[in-house]
This record gives sequence, structure tokens and C-alpha cells, in this order.
Amino acid sequence: MDYDNIQHAELTQRFKAGANWFYWIAGLSIVTSIITFGGGTWRFLLSLGSTQIIDGLAQALAAEVGGAARVVGLILDLIVTGLFVLFGWLSHRKYLWAYVLGMVAFALDGLLSLLFSDFIGVLAHGVVIFFLFRGLQAGRSLLELEKTMAAQPADAVRQPEPAL
Repeated sequence: MDYDNIQHAELTQRFKAGANWFYWIAGLSIVTSIITFGGGTWRFLLSLGSTQIIDGLAQALAAEVGGAARVVGLILDLIVTGLFVLFGWLSHRKYLWAYVLGMVAFALDGLLSLLFSDFIGVLAHGVVIFFLFRGLQAGRSLLELEKTMAAQPADAVRQPEPAL
């Protein structure tokens, strides 16, 4: 029984560490967008390519139509990054379909980096997808272990010996 608890703790830690990547992706993407709208050119490697495209379009349109384009761009950035926060939140609640969907969305976003020959961005996406995949594997194993633990009869659970 103790082995099951140790294994459960290890799988839970790996699973949550993987799911936390969705929060990092969202947070760093928003920070990169704010830097861009503030006139900076610096970005995080884990930033979403889709938000960077939105930012570039908003900046270009702002020169023609004014600051409203930046506001619309920021709102679109919040929607895109909000999806990754949602993937993280649902993943932490063990909805593996959301975990997979978030991985697919991030992989597709990585293809945008490839389209723009941003090979460092592609590499960063690949590394994150590796850690996401490890977390997904841990999540699958965790759910199986929890099913096994729940199916064990109550008398199989060790009770402490009473003190004499």
C-alpha cells in the first residue's frame, strides 16, 4: 500500500508539472505582447507564435487606423492565452482530453514559427511539447493507478495496530 501512495505522489507531481506548462505559455505570451505594445522588441522563447502575429498585425494597423488596433490585438491575445489557461485548469482537474487538445494547439502554434523560419521558436516548442507529453503519460498512469487503488477492498488497507 505504501508503494501505491509513493507512486501516486510521484505521478501527481510529474502530471502537475506538465500541466503547469500551459500556464507558463499563457503568461509569457501575454508579457511578450505587453512588451511589444509598449514598443519593445524583446520576447520570450515560449511565447505563442499566434499572439506574436496578432501583435505584429496590430502594430502595423495602429500606424494606419490608430490605437484601437492595439486594443483589439490585446483582446485577441487575451482570448488566445485564455485558452491556454483553460487547458491548464482543465488538465489539473485530470481532463486528459483538454491536455491533448492543448498540446495539439501548441504544436500547431509551433508550425507558425516554422512558417516564419523561427527555428529557435520551433526548438522551444519541441522542448515544451516533450515535457507536456511526459506529463500526459504521467496523467494516464495516475488515472490507472487511482482506479486500481479505488478497486482495492477496504480490508486490504492497513490499519494501525492499537497500542497496548
